[in-house]
Amino acid sequence: MNESEKKNFQIALIGILVVVVVLLIVMCYLLFKHDREAAIIRDISVIILALESIVMLLLLIVVIGMLWWLIQTLEKKITPILDTTKETVNNVSETVNTMRGTATFMSDTVVSPIIKVVSYASGVKKAVRTLTRWRSMRSD
Repeated sequence: MNESEKKNFQIALIGILVVVVVLLIVMCYLLFKHDREAAIIRDISVIILALESIVMLLLLIVVIGMLWWLIQTLEKKITPILDTTKETVNNVSETVNTMRGTATFMSDTVVSPIIKVVSYASGVKKAVRTLTRWRSMRSD
């Protein structure tokens, strides 16, 4: 809403408020000063309230119908989404289990033997280095 629309809305609201206050003042004057007019105003007020009640009942029925339609629509749309999500979660779980099995297999068949070979080679290298130092120290 821009400034002009806000100002127009405020003016309209104030105008409606003034009209309602003037009508209330006129009705109170007529109710307390003239008995015949008071009966007419009373009858008109009762009719207006009855019509208002009927309109409110119809609107309530419409709102209840729209709420029921919304619930049905959501149920039809959300159920497939939940099923798809469940399938996706199951697929991800299977993928994680497969990856875990692959990692365990690679660790047992490739990585562990390589580590053992490298550690033995390192130990042999260290032993050879120590022996060659010991021999060179003895020969001097």
